[in-house]
Formats: sequence, structure tokens, C-alpha cells
Amino acid sequence: MTVLDAAAVLADSTIVGSQDCIEQLVFGNDNINDDQSKQQQEDEPERINTEDLFKKTKSDKTKDLKNRYTSTKRGQEIISVILFVVFLGLSSMKMMNWFFIKNIWIFLSSSVLAMFAADFFSGIVHWMADTWGTLDTPLVGNSFIRSFREHHVMPTAMTHHDFIETNGDNCMLTVPVLAFTSFVAVQQTYYDMFLLSFLVNLCFWVMLTNQIHKWSHTYRVPAYVGLMQKYGLILSKRDHAVHHRNPFDKYYCITNGWLNPWLASIGFWKRLEEVITLTTGAIPRADDQAWTS
Repeated sequence: MTVLDAAAVLADSTIVGSQDCIEQLVFGNDNINDDQSKQQQEDEPERINTEDLFKKTKSDKTKDLKNRYTSTKRGQEIISVILFVVFLGLSSMKMMNWFFIKNIWIFLSSSVLAMFAADFFSGIVHWMADTWGTLDTPLVGNSFIRSFREHHVMPTAMTHHDFIETNGDNCMLTVPVLAFTSFVAVQQTYYDMFLLSFLVNLCFWVMLTNQIHKWSHTYRVPAYVGLMQKYGLILSKRDHAVHHRNPFDKYYCITNGWLNPWLASIGFWKRLEEVITLTTGAIPRADDQAWTS
């Protein structure tokens, strides 16, 4: 073999080796991308086929819904509860600095009004989550609507949730308002005192709503809770049982339930559904019925 032949062989080997390295690098990156894609698919909840829900058993549906409670969701709830406690404390301190015997009427009147408002707000949110949307709805599907579907499939499942899972979402809803009441400059006028007291009380009852809801499904509750349920200060088991009669289309207010009989007497929820169906074509509770079938 001549020197030129040896050089040619070496050049060919170098080219082949370079091609192998390039192919390995390229395929190695593809493998990494494939692994990342697989991990992303595992992290993302499986999309729901509504027709398949009619074929699933109740236990399968319950397990599926429970498994969709993610660590990300848990982290969001923990942060929401912490922020709620901090901002509620700051707002309460500001409010209590102004309240004396002479203006206790402001606190009492605003508290009662806040309880009515919280009850109505709970009804709106409850009605929307029960009636519209699916687990595939962006932003709120797997994080918010999921819990409502789980509750209708297995109503007592929520009695096994801890404080954070039970109240995390409601705390999140109140945080912007409590942040406002914590830091906004307020004048010592009757109007400002009433508004501050109303907003703080409203946030307190909104936060407590799902805990009250949980108590309405709990077989044995503390004595003080039983007394509040008995005298109508919070939602009673008897009143909430009306909602859990299929197709779950009435008595949506779950803070104290004071508005339920009145709203039912005027067909409030039905009228809202008729307007939405007329304008959008959406069918009320279509997804919920698939889960509870």
C-alpha cells in the first residue's frame, strides 16, 4: 500500500466516523426530545371522551378524577391559603382599630349583608361549574371543574379532603380583594368603614363556604357546627340534600342557603340557562350528566 492509498483510507475512515458522530448526536437529541415529550404527556391529564364516560363504572370515574389532583394544584392551594391568612390578618387589624361600641351597627349590618352576598356568589360559581364546561376547558377544567364533577360522582369524597384541598380555591378567589383592603388608604367615615367591613366579612364567608359545604356532607360534625346548621346560620344537611337530587339543577347556594328558596321560586337558574342555550346552543349539565350517568 502506498502512502497515497493509506491517506485515502484514513480520509474515508474519518468521514465515516464523523458521519457516525453526527448521526449519534442527532439521534441522541431526538431521544432527549422524545423523552421530554413523553414526560410532558404524562404530566398533562388525558383528554376526556364524553361517550366513554357512559361506559365507565362509578369507581373508575372516581379514581380518574382523584388522580387528576396534581402537585401543581396542591402548591397553588398552599400559597393561596398562606396569602389569605396574611391579608385577612392585616385587613382585620385595620378594621378593628376603628370599631367601637358607638359604631358596632356598621359591623353587624355589613356582616349580614356580606353573608347574603357570599351565599349568592357561591350559587353563581356553583351553578357555572356544575352546568357548563368540561375537564378539558382551558385554565379551569382540570383545576376547578374537576372538583365539582368528583363531588357529584362521589359526594362524600370531599369529607376526606384536608383543610388546604377543601378551602384552597376559595382562598385564591379572596386574595385580590383582601390585598386591596390590606393596603388601600381608607378614611374614617361611615361609608369607608362600612365598605371595609363588608369586603372583609365577604371574603371570610367566601373562604369558609366550601368548609361549610363539607360539613353538610359530614356524618358527625362538632357540636357548634351542628348548632349553626340547626338554626340556619350556615348551610344545613337537609337543605343541601335538595341540590343532590338528579339532575342537580337547583339550590346552588351553599354558604348558608338563605337565597335558595327565593331563587327557586322565581326559576332564576332555569331562566339563566334558557338565555345561554338560546344564544350559544350549549346544553346545560351535558358533561355533568355524562359523569353522573
